[in-house]
Amino acid sequence: MQDLIKHHNAASTDIEVEVIAPENPSRRDLLKAGLFGIGGLVLGFSLPSAQKAYAATATSPPKKYPVKGWLQLTENGELAMVIPVSEMGQGSQTAVAMILADELGADYQKIQIRMPTNNSLYNNPIYGMQITGGSTAVRAWWQPMRVVAATLREMLISAAAKQWQVSTQQCSLENGFVMDSSIARKVALQDLISAAQTIQPPKNPPLKKADQYRYIGKPMPRVDTFAKTDGSAIFGMDVQLPDMLIATVVQSPVFGGKLHRFDEAAAKSVNGVQAVVKIPNGIAVVADSYWQAKKGLEKLNPTFTGGETAGLDTAVIEKRLQSGLQKSGESVKAGKVATDFAHEYDAIYRAPYLAHATMEPMNATAQVTDAKCEVWAPTQNQTMSAQVAADISLMQPSQVIIHTTYLGGGFGRRAYVDFVAQAVTLSMEMGRPVKVIWSREEDMQHDFYRPAAVCGFKVQTDAQGMPLSWQSKVVSDSTMAEFTNGSDTMIDNAMSDGIADQEYGLENVSLSVVREDMKIPVGFWRSVGHSYSGFFMEGMLNELALKAKRDPFEYRYALLKKESRTTGVLNQLEKLSGWKNSNGAVGKGVAVVQSFGSFAGQVIEARLQNNKIVIDKVYCVIDCGIVVNPEIVKRQMSSGIIFALTAALKGKVHFADGRVTESNFDNYPMLTMQETPEIIVEIVNSNEAPGGYGEPGVPPLAPALAAAVGQLTGKIYRELPIKI
Repeated sequence: MQDLIKHHNAASTDIEVEVIAPENPSRRDLLKAGLFGIGGLVLGFSLPSAQKAYAATATSPPKKYPVKGWLQLTENGELAMVIPVSEMGQGSQTAVAMILADELGADYQKIQIRMPTNNSLYNNPIYGMQITGGSTAVRAWWQPMRVVAATLREMLISAAAKQWQVSTQQCSLENGFVMDSSIARKVALQDLISAAQTIQPPKNPPLKKADQYRYIGKPMPRVDTFAKTDGSAIFGMDVQLPDMLIATVVQSPVFGGKLHRFDEAAAKSVNGVQAVVKIPNGIAVVADSYWQAKKGLEKLNPTFTGGETAGLDTAVIEKRLQSGLQKSGESVKAGKVATDFAHEYDAIYRAPYLAHATMEPMNATAQVTDAKCEVWAPTQNQTMSAQVAADISLMQPSQVIIHTTYLGGGFGRRAYVDFVAQAVTLSMEMGRPVKVIWSREEDMQHDFYRPAAVCGFKVQTDAQGMPLSWQSKVVSDSTMAEFTNGSDTMIDNAMSDGIADQEYGLENVSLSVVREDMKIPVGFWRSVGHSYSGFFMEGMLNELALKAKRDPFEYRYALLKKESRTTGVLNQLEKLSGWKNSNGAVGKGVAVVQSFGSFAGQVIEARLQNNKIVIDKVYCVIDCGIVVNPEIVKRQMSSGIIFALTAALKGKVHFADGRVTESNFDNYPMLTMQETPEIIVEIVNSNEAPGGYGEPGVPPLAPALAAAVGQLTGKIYRELPIKI
């Protein structure tokens, strides 16, 4: 990417740099912005608009991103980076810190990390809002961070060279110092800030080559390790403020229901209970401690009436999804139907509603005064948190401050801000800081669930079993309609991702989408639409390969171009897994899915023991382009595999009388350590632009597992979770 850099002097002593990059139509997600600043030295830049497919998530994103304080120097001379990426265990803060440190020439080991408060200038370049999700942290900031760091590096070198009256050619920036190679002298970065303000930013700062990287590509230690080890890391649950109260809530178990009656006197009879406060669709008990609030809520004994999902149960939901296959739907892709074919295959695949079940239940702390509204929250979405806080507190946006803590898991759930709204409401009512904490039961039964979906296939093949035409129809609900308050008929890309835009050279592909709005709150769940479309698409391919009596690797090779990155993943995966080494007692399955700018494939080895599925090994290969920290990539792929295994073997949210029946980990179980298989991950060596890795580990798991179990039982599994 050829970067064009424009510069001008700001009205103050700050220096702003605008970086503009031409669009690259080969990239799915286009960078739109970047930001940087150091002390009084400020760099800002702007990149072209994000892809229109995600335009619905943006809230009038600014065209330019001049940001102060991106990189700060502490009093003891160490670097502090302000990183607009929520840290929920995925290691994004570490990766972004490595990018900046490497390109700048800073000492990574001395960098401290600070999370910014809410500000539209910190918007995610892809989404146009301050949000973390979609495996975009590295993808969004890879190029902007390098350009800005390189610009600053050259300015600092020029400032030092000017002071020393030497050529910049004999100077370099290493380990936080500008070095003069001619006489072995050096100067610290903090001593060059004033002088650097007089330097005109270079138009095309040279970016380091891969062989010049000191940190990028290496398994550097995470920046949050010590804090999470010694207990100093602050999660939402850990926030403590003077004079703070604790609240817990109960909401209508039927979505959209209204509060009917409650016993306020009984609740207030509990020692420590300060107030009972009505909230939208529910009620809260505020007390001196969580235990007192919880006991007060039990005494409150609230009842609810009505609700949009009244009478809805799992059987009705499944019937509606099935009947949706008879509707015409909205055409996403149209292809001809083959008339001259040897075989025709019909199949219906099904995936259920799923909960996020983050280890840290929903919580937030708010303090509303006459002057400002402050919120401390484990949130993925600072933009919407600030918006809802301003609306409820009747404050101007400039009066709202969102402090982002560490997140005890997110997976998309914390992109929603219902718990933030409750904290602000309760603080306003009490006139004191209030921390709201949901019980596990409340968290499980008031999620924004991964929507259930069904997919009907009709495929015509030739005599060798290769597809001649391929028709598919997906019936599901819209996550984006929920997120953006869209219409009841809104269709979004998540409903067709992975089917409309897959890597195989299939001819005459037709795809239509049917929206079934169950009035159940749905949302982003790790890998979003790919979480079920991967199972649908790869499951059908494994089924076709089986019917054609062809090896599933060979079947895929025949459908892919040799230069495809998916082909490279399959080649490496076949070798890693020892695919051709057979063992009759072990079932093997394979799947490969392109998602979030990356290509991931998995092979599963499973067996049956006492009529139960036992997974021994999962082999995984990912091509995620240039890798910043390989250890983080491997851990995230392993995390995604465990997350997906839980869903594939156990995950299903049931409904009865309009409410969720699951309430805790006893009836919505997680994969245990004993059940967790050995996971072997390899990364494809690639010079392609960085892809995501927080989510691509999820989609291949279910179809690979279904194929492995099917090899043992002789059955075809088209429904999740997998039961033998």
